[in-house]
Parts: sequence; C-alpha cells; structure tokens
Amino acid sequence: MDLLSALHSFVRVAATGSFSAVSRETGVSQPTISRHIALLEAHYGTTLFARTTRSLMMTEDGRSLLPHAYEVLEILETAETVLGRRRASVSGLVRLGMTTAFGLYFTSRLGELLERHPDLSVEVVIRDGFGDLVEEGLDLAVRVGDIAEGSLIARKLGVVRKWLVASPACLARCGTPEHPRDLPEYPAIVYNYGGGRHDWHLFRDEEESVIAPSTVFRANSSEAVLSAVLADIGIGLLPEFQVREGVEEGKLVRLFPDWRIPNLPFYAVHTGPRTLPLRTRTVLDFLVEVSSEVLRDDLSN
Repeated sequence: MDLLSALHSFVRVAATGSFSAVSRETGVSQPTISRHIALLEAHYGTTLFARTTRSLMMTEDGRSLLPHAYEVLEILETAETVLGRRRASVSGLVRLGMTTAFGLYFTSRLGELLERHPDLSVEVVIRDGFGDLVEEGLDLAVRVGDIAEGSLIARKLGVVRKWLVASPACLARCGTPEHPRDLPEYPAIVYNYGGGRHDWHLFRDEEESVIAPSTVFRANSSEAVLSAVLADIGIGLLPEFQVREGVEEGKLVRLFPDWRIPNLPFYAVHTGPRTLPLRTRTVLDFLVEVSSEVLRDDLSN
C-alpha cells in the first residue's frame, strides 16, 4: 500500500461519500479502502472523515487536502500521457457536471464517444446551479455566463442564444403580444437559475425593452420551464437549442424574432493542470465537437 493509492481512494471517497461505492467502482475491497484512508490519516496526523453509523462527512482538514490530492494525481496522469504510456487506450472514469438542457443533449450523443473508446467511462452530474468542482469530485463542468472563479481554467464553447416562446394554445387563449412592452400583461414562466431579478432584455436597432415578467410559475430547471410552456401555462425564455425543434414542429411559437436577446457565453471549465489527463482531454474534445452543433459564437439571433 502506498500514498498514491491512498490518495486515489481518498478523492473517490470524497466524491462519492461512501467507502462501499468506491469499492464497487474500483473492484478493491472495502476494508482496503478503509486502510487507505487510515494510512493517510496516520501519515498526516489528522482525521479526514468524520464517521458515524449512518453518515460519512469530510472534515475541514479533509477539505484542505482534497485539492492537493487532485493536483498530485493529475500531475502523475499528465506525465504518463506525455510519455506515451497510455496513448493506445483512453480509459478510466471522467465525471462531468452539466446544465439540464445541454446535459440531456450531450447524453443523447454519448454513445458515439463510448463507441470510439470502449474503456472510457463517463458520469454526468446534471444540475442547473453551479457547485464547487473539487468538492463534488468533477473533472470537467460546463458553465453559462461569466466565470467568476479565478482558479478555474475555462475554454469557451460558444454562446447560448435565447428565444421567447409560447404554445399555440396559450396564445390562442391570451392573444399574441405585439410589442415586448406588452409582455407584463401575459403569464410568464421564469427560469430561476440564480438569486435576484430575472428581467427579460430585448433589443431592436436603437430600441431597448427591459421587461419584468408577470411570473405565474418559476423553476430552477430549464426542463421544468419547457414542460410548463408546452402545458400552455405561459411564455418562457429558454435556450434556442432546447426549443428550436418544438418551433419547427409547430408545438411552440417564437415571439419577437426580429428582436435580439443578449447571448450568454458557454464554457467548459476545470481546475487544472492545463495539460489534462488523456481521458479528460478526450471528453473535453468531444464536448467541443458536440457544442459546435448547437451553440453559436456570434451576435445574431
């Protein structure tokens, strides 16, 4: 047993919150995983996990060690990649955090990646809120909007264009707004992806409309918002790639196509190092490939 094996067990226990889950994932016995953690605790003279019969919680010292453990393991994997020891086969697990709408689209394409690399394993963690990559044990994540954390390394994938949409039945019931300033008179479905106000901004030539929608339903999931729009509840503002098919099929109506709604930058992020392990780089490259099909990097609507 060595410190490297122990560090690997440590980061996976931190990610899964379970010794037994790591045992199933790695094929290493649970007592061995426990000995790995005990070795690290003895080596550093501290407790890394607070254990009870029902839960396993990382201590403050465990949280302090975690980013350094990731860095050590990633540096070693990078060295292996550079030296060509694993060039012939992309293998191992990559954990990827994604927003709901894009995560579902990515998952629908994932079979192509796994067919190319049969020894690769991908775990997708889907949520629209942003978490800490290290604490969640994520190798990569996608982020919408500006990146505030200076510690993250970001690669721009494109921009998310947004469309205002409603169902034909909703418009038949409520009427079709003729100008954005009419929108407060209509029921609105708001994608509540963060705190604060969620005004709708529309631009046309030199004209600007900032709308405070009359919210009848809000959700922190874009899929829930889309379901509510399709259920004829009201008007919603959603990613273009999520609603384009519905518009083309006549299930949704796009409102104000001659007005521009500000785009949001879309990034893939990781914590480093810049030279990623081969398996992570492979997933990132596929993410770039998939993104190019549904995202734009221009200002047009």
